[in-house]
Amino acid sequence: MTSAPTAWSETDIGAVNRLKALGRSVEQHFVGRRLALDLLEVAVLAHEHMLLLGPPGTGKTDLVTRFAAGLGSRPFVRLLTRFTEPAELFGPVDVPAFQSDGVYRVRTEGMLPAARVAFLDEIFQSGSPILNTLLTVMNERVFHNGHEVAPVPLITLVGAANGMPQDPSLLAFADRFLLRLTVPPVAEGRLEELLAKALGRSSGGDQHEWIGPDELDRLGRQLAHADLTAVTPEYTELVRELLGQGVTLSDRRVIRGLRLVAAAALRAERVRAEPGDLWPLAHFWSDPAHAPVVQEAVRRRAGTTGEDPDEPARSVHRLLVEARLLGRQVTTGSPPAAVDRVLRQLNALRRELRTSASGEREAEQEVASIIDSTLALLERA
Repeated sequence: MTSAPTAWSETDIGAVNRLKALGRSVEQHFVGRRLALDLLEVAVLAHEHMLLLGPPGTGKTDLVTRFAAGLGSRPFVRLLTRFTEPAELFGPVDVPAFQSDGVYRVRTEGMLPAARVAFLDEIFQSGSPILNTLLTVMNERVFHNGHEVAPVPLITLVGAANGMPQDPSLLAFADRFLLRLTVPPVAEGRLEELLAKALGRSSGGDQHEWIGPDELDRLGRQLAHADLTAVTPEYTELVRELLGQGVTLSDRRVIRGLRLVAAAALRAERVRAEPGDLWPLAHFWSDPAHAPVVQEAVRRRAGTTGEDPDEPARSVHRLLVEARLLGRQVTTGSPPAAVDRVLRQLNALRRELRTSASGEREAEQEVASIIDSTLALLERA
């Protein structure tokens, strides 16, 4: 992207911090939804769409409704079925205009074309007339209202479904959702915490405006000034690897994936993106069968542990096994970029070990030894 400033303005940083504060506020009402909120923050910064997959009853509607309420706008929420009519989403026919002037148009006040955030449950259940209109609204941000083409203020549309569609005719529509996340039930492993949250949860969304739509629009434009030069080679390598492994990525996903990286950098208050800002790409897969491959490839390049922030900490044994495997990935003669990537991952493991298993001196010493050996390879490269 172009003409990167040396730092974001105080206005931009303040808006980003309020967006993250909104995520933390909403998180207080839920269990195991930190990653979903992280991705929602990236989605609204990038002005991209997100798909939540999983069974009913996991709080998806409440999560999005509460989050959208903090964006200074009431979300448009609908449950779709095979019998949903276009008027239920886009508005009823303006009968007086048709009778008096012979003009066909619909009244969009309070409907999806007037919304900044929308949540559509069972998104793949609707018929072709709705899906075709949604394609234009989501991709081009316009709504064809009779003979008029009106811009829509949509920031992000969040869809929910039990799973990805099997019908090939729905694949083009599904591809508009750049981010995907599976939202599992949490009751089995965290029942007491879930019940405690439920007892303390108030009804409805938080109407406090943490960050306004105009600020989000500005932040979306600011992404064009993010400096991606440091991560473009890694991104190119990642895409090439995934395509080589048979992962399905449309040209649209490959191009727009860079916006996710820029949004992650802005969310971290950085103008210049770093490899760690590749993390949202772990959720830009097309086919759920490819999700583990994508997540592992992103994890290796982002230098993160790859753990879901909602999952319990990993055992010392598991951390050590991963560190040993990483240490064997590079040898004398390995490219400096490969050695540097392994070093980032090893340092991330060491941080995780210190956080989750403080006092395990032997484990820390072994990981430190592996890092020293890897550093020596980098010095000889």
